[in-house]
Amino acid sequence: MPVLNRVKSASILEAMLEKAEGLLKKFDIKNAEFIRSELEDIKLEDSIADLVISNCTINHAADKDKVWSEIYRMLKDGGRFVISDIYSLTTVPDEYRTDPQAVAECWAGSVTREEYLETLERTGFADIRIIEESAPYPKGKIDVASWTITGYKR
Repeated sequence: MPVLNRVKSASILEAMLEKAEGLLKKFDIKNAEFIRSELEDIKLEDSIADLVISNCTINHAADKDKVWSEIYRMLKDGGRFVISDIYSLTTVPDEYRTDPQAVAECWAGSVTREEYLETLERTGFADIRIIEESAPYPKGKIDVASWTITGYKR
């Protein structure tokens, strides 16, 4: 990513965090906080969370195995995740992996449904269920689908 785009992204992220912090104060919420961290190295303690949620973020990570390991590490025994994401019906062609439009539409880094589920099982999650799943729709030269899934730490 060019330096200018990284700077822009950083300032946008800072503005988003400031707004979120302001909402915590506005609604007098004391049991939540926002942290800035890479998905592959989340700055939280082991076994700290009962629930991890994410909305179309994990597909942006280069090392999805590491992200899922981090989620597993952070969850308490019996804790669960609820994740909305996009998967591809076939492998995303290389030409889309860094395409700004495909990245902005959240499908450039998607993996196949099978690969996604295999990663969850390999990480150790149990009782993996699909809560909601869209019909496939076209993006670039492939089809993708959106879904919301859940699973538990054993």
